[in-house]
Amino acid sequence: ANVAGVEEVAVATPPAEQLSELTLAAIYAAGADEVYQVGGAQAVAALAYGTETVDPVRKVVGPGNRWVTAAKAAVQGDVAIDFLAGPSEVVVLADGTADPAFVAADLLAQAEHDEHASVVAVTDDDALAESVVGELAARLLDLDRRETVEAALDRAASGVFTAASMTAAAEFAEAYAPEHLSIQAADDEGLLDAVPSAGSAFLGGYAPVAAGDYATGTNHILPTGGAARHTGGVSVDTFLRATTVQRMD
Repeated sequence: ANVAGVEEVAVATPPAEQLSELTLAAIYAAGADEVYQVGGAQAVAALAYGTETVDPVRKVVGPGNRWVTAAKAAVQGDVAIDFLAGPSEVVVLADGTADPAFVAADLLAQAEHDEHASVVAVTDDDALAESVVGELAARLLDLDRRETVEAALDRAASGVFTAASMTAAAEFAEAYAPEHLSIQAADDEGLLDAVPSAGSAFLGGYAPVAAGDYATGTNHILPTGGAARHTGGVSVDTFLRATTVQRMD
């Protein structure tokens, strides 16, 4: 928003007895003008309509749980929003060169988000598929959010699948249009070209999706539910609008 030239940027962050200094520093560095200690659906309503202490805005942008998404759906039309997103998704394309531990780690990290998350791995290598399943079972035992992860893995929308070829696996991923796409394969760039409909892509075993969430600076607000076919993640474009001008004589 700041890069796009938005004149006033407000940030809402959930209330706490002591707000994280790191969060406040990030808000300051990003160029926000004001910070409100309010989260959830309440924050969306306050920003959309204003209160005695919160000024209304023109556009509400950002990630959140299902209640935040429902609130954004309710206020859409009265105020602009980025898009409706969630639950979280990841598709991992992996060939026989992939490390099954890395594939499993990407699936588990996404499954921790939400019991409704969709976590999928597709490979053309039966041995890799079996190894990934084994890694999932072994690593699951040590997770703090084990119940959430187990619920996500048990969903019909999650699983480890085998395809006839990596070409077929890429066709599946393109039809899925995932929020997060991890490609752990020898020809990762070739497979990326075959899957243009993805919110954010991560190439190689050393580019975990979690790095995009926390470290590498890529956007964390991404399309889900197939919306990547027509919508990209939040970017400078989200905060731009065009005005057409005519003069005639």
